[in-house]
Amino acid sequence: MLAELKDVFDKMNRDRYAIGYDLNREYAQISYCKIDSDSPETLSTVEGEDTYNIPLVLSKRRSDGQWCIGADAMAAVEEGDGELVTNLLSLALDKELVTVQRAQYQATDLLALFIKRSLALLPMMGTPEKIADIVIAVRNADEHIIPVLQETVGVLKHNSDKISFISYEESVFFYMLYQPGELQNHQILVCDASEEYLWSYRMERNLFVNPALATVEAIEYKNFPVKDSYTPDAKRDERFLQIVQELCDNRVYSGIFLIGEGFYEEWSKESLRFLCKNRRVFKGNNLFSKGAALAAREKANPSGFEKNIVFLGTDKLKANIGIRIFKDGHETVLPLMEAGVHWYEAKGCIEVILSESNVLPISVEYVTKNGTAVADFPLVGMPCEPGRITRVRIQAHMQSEDVIAFKVTDLGFGEIYPSSGFEWEETMNIQG
Repeated sequence: MLAELKDVFDKMNRDRYAIGYDLNREYAQISYCKIDSDSPETLSTVEGEDTYNIPLVLSKRRSDGQWCIGADAMAAVEEGDGELVTNLLSLALDKELVTVQRAQYQATDLLALFIKRSLALLPMMGTPEKIADIVIAVRNADEHIIPVLQETVGVLKHNSDKISFISYEESVFFYMLYQPGELQNHQILVCDASEEYLWSYRMERNLFVNPALATVEAIEYKNFPVKDSYTPDAKRDERFLQIVQELCDNRVYSGIFLIGEGFYEEWSKESLRFLCKNRRVFKGNNLFSKGAALAAREKANPSGFEKNIVFLGTDKLKANIGIRIFKDGHETVLPLMEAGVHWYEAKGCIEVILSESNVLPISVEYVTKNGTAVADFPLVGMPCEPGRITRVRIQAHMQSEDVIAFKVTDLGFGEIYPSSGFEWEETMNIQG
């Protein structure tokens, strides 16, 4: 009986899906796979074609008052049945109000509506229990964009607790984590021509530490606009050739990926000739959404790959944060937040007992270099006369990549030492 129940549970688990969602200022794109699969598929909005991009626009039809997104929204506007709302991500980041048919809407609500409608294009979204995790990949995952997106998806009651975020850099890492062995030996280069300007992502592995570390360097090329109809093809080719020659100088790549619609046009003849010399070059358009899907798969059903190699991105917490305490006569550190998590997801809450003290020693142990820093957090006004014992609750979260926000509450110690009712809030910069 137990074996039968286990088989049923295993089958239900295998039938769950990991969803990867690529969100940029131009479009959204969705890839998906079952949580025991290593090969995500990408949703096409046109049956039988590789039409992956969903334009990041929406409109409200005048004829029936219904909202529509992407190509449907553009078609409605062309027919005179509505007005197009563009720049959804930019408007949401700026917390703008948007007027549509004389009504005002929060831009974050409109972006949430777009995300909800686009996810609904996946048949499995109709059965919430089939969704294991949804990971949204964004460019520049920093302290500006992440809180806004967290607020945006918070509007989505459906599956909002299963949604998390990664950077494009980390999406590259997860995509490469599942590639064959011949692409794992050396560096990887991704050139992205999907938005306004060209970007490059160079992934490097340090195999001489255990576990191995992976980093991805991102560069934006403001001197290379992707949608450039004024510069002759030969000039664009020459400019791109200079960029990739610099990126390839004294470096060995296992693979080079050219992604985005900017590479669909036939302008990069000389630069392609250079890149393809003794190198493996791939063209495509769905690397980031597939990387996000594999990140979601890894969350739902870890493969074990990350035990051997760890991604260290700019959006990761690079230090272990704790409180120094004495236990059994020895000094030790009580963990509060651990390195390696996204800083915007890092938070902790612990309780400690203070004896005749009104100072909390904060320990910051850096993982990118040897060294531990200790900073005293004074609890100004806390009674600390001889013999006094009190219990405090310490809550912490990251405000940005380098700044921790602390909140400490005096809980007292039973009837002997009642709580003073004091609370303390402080921020601390941990930049090493």
